[in-house]
Amino acid sequence: MSNSVEAIAAKYLTAKKLSGGTRKEYKSTVTKWTTWGNGVDVEQINRSHIRDFLDWVHHQAEANGGSNPGRTANKARENLRAILAWAWEQEFLAKLPPFPKSKPQRDVAGRHYLTKPDLNGLYFATYQLPRLRGWRQPYTVGY
Repeated sequence: MSNSVEAIAAKYLTAKKLSGGTRKEYKSTVTKWTTWGNGVDVEQINRSHIRDFLDWVHHQAEANGGSNPGRTANKARENLRAILAWAWEQEFLAKLPPFPKSKPQRDVAGRHYLTKPDLNGLYFATYQLPRLRGWRQPYTVGY
């Protein structure tokens, strides 16, 4: 019994309770897989197919002017891996294909707006401030 990635993804999305945004991301990955269009059944997918697909996603993200094509390719990798892992658990495929390593990406989450020298300058500027009127704490303002 041959299954396409689209059919497996549709079964995955109905079987799992996912938020609307997550569901949209998975559908986007499946659309990219369809657009890539190698027409490989789930049973025949191997590492080279996945690597070629992720390279194509990375190249498309660069061509479309994406600011972080590595993240786009890694997100497609995560989504495809989740779908195929679920398909393996449900015995739609005999074995899970090995996935290539993730692409380097620019991590921007958690960055500070101030650089380390800016933070140090702000700290030392406020450390020596005199105690404010009405300041009842035993600590200085910059502490």
